Amino acid sequence: MRESAPLWTFQGGASPTALSISLDGKFAGVGNKSGLTLLNQNGRPVWNNNKIRRIKDISVSTRTGKMSIASAQKVIYLVKRTGEAIWHRELQSSAVSTSISSNGDLIAVGTSLGRLIVYDGKGKVKWETHLSNSDFPVNTVNVSSDGQFILAGTDYSHIYLYDRNGEILWAKETSAEVLQTCISSNGDYLGYLTADRTFYFGVKSSRILWEKTFDQQPVWIDMTQTADFVTIGESSAKITLFTKEGRKVWGFKPRPSPKGVMASGGGSVFLGGRGGVYKYSLEPYLKRLLLHTRKRIEKAFNENLDTTTAKKYFKSAESNFKSGNHLDFLVTVQQARRSAREARIIESEMTPNERRIERNEMEKQSSMTSGADSGEDELMSKLVQLAEMRESGILSEEEFVIAKSKLLKL
Repeated sequence: MRESAPLWTFQGGASPTALSISLDGKFAGVGNKSGLTLLNQNGRPVWNNNKIRRIKDISVSTRTGKMSIASAQKVIYLVKRTGEAIWHRELQSSAVSTSISSNGDLIAVGTSLGRLIVYDGKGKVKWETHLSNSDFPVNTVNVSSDGQFILAGTDYSHIYLYDRNGEILWAKETSAEVLQTCISSNGDYLGYLTADRTFYFGVKSSRILWEKTFDQQPVWIDMTQTADFVTIGESSAKITLFTKEGRKVWGFKPRPSPKGVMASGGGSVFLGGRGGVYKYSLEPYLKRLLLHTRKRIEKAFNENLDTTTAKKYFKSAESNFKSGNHLDFLVTVQQARRSAREARIIESEMTPNERRIERNEMEKQSSMTSGADSGEDELMSKLVQLAEMRESGILSEEEFVIAKSKLLKL
């Protein structure tokens, strides 16, 4: 596997201790011991905040651009996208992990002494708890994008799921210390990485759908908002993508980077190491997904299935891909795949080739009448509509012939 080239590189001195990237990948936060830096979509620094130090974790609100910052100086910060602190709260121990909802109205922080604290957007404590009544660090915390669920994992080898009001939905012991977690936008899917080289992928009820143990300890994990795929840093120099079914579908070799996050829209990853920080595109994989969907639709069409809806979604997916709207792309391309898979048989004795010939003839007739009067245009429009209704299965062959005869007064 050859090393892939990053979209851009930023070399800003100290190795990053925390990274976060926006949903669309257009800006990213870099934290280290000496401060916080915001990078634009070209990897250029927009501002630096040297008042916030010893940064352990960063989380970007996908809709507001606000950032929650966990500091080992026993402080949690909420920072504007412009760099100014909105508020900060002092803690009884170091802040280890943090996460923020898409609206910025729910901020969770995990501490080095086992506390999970949840704030509202104004900095007021909504609730807090001492996980397992132990002083083991809360290594990782994730708030679902919709702000309804909080997932937390600890060095005590336990993982917990809470609702936004602080009610615990479940807690379970894990095979080893929980190093990192990830969750889909609505909390339906979740994943977690443990210190025994194992990644687990499951659902909100805590049921595990699949798990994978690697030859060496992975360094980071992340999930798209739609949960269509998970990105795993198998090592500092190997990135792999897995579907929600657990299939390994793509990967690449980056520059050595032990820190990593994925844009939750699924279009890029943001990595950091001693050499700097890098942004890599995931569009080669998304393009493969688009081409595979096109082939599935073509196969369904050739099997005399109604692919009208699938083609509509596919056209939207193509548009989203070209515009770089990766989250909407993932939604529409999956709708196209599902529609092709669930397409119904067209009730017609005509072969797919015969249907294509007739459709071409109808289009040809339509173009030939472009200069005709409005009455002819209306007649042709109705004929085309009838042909489409037959092709989509709304009209049978017999019903089409009868309707066409009445229209033409034959």
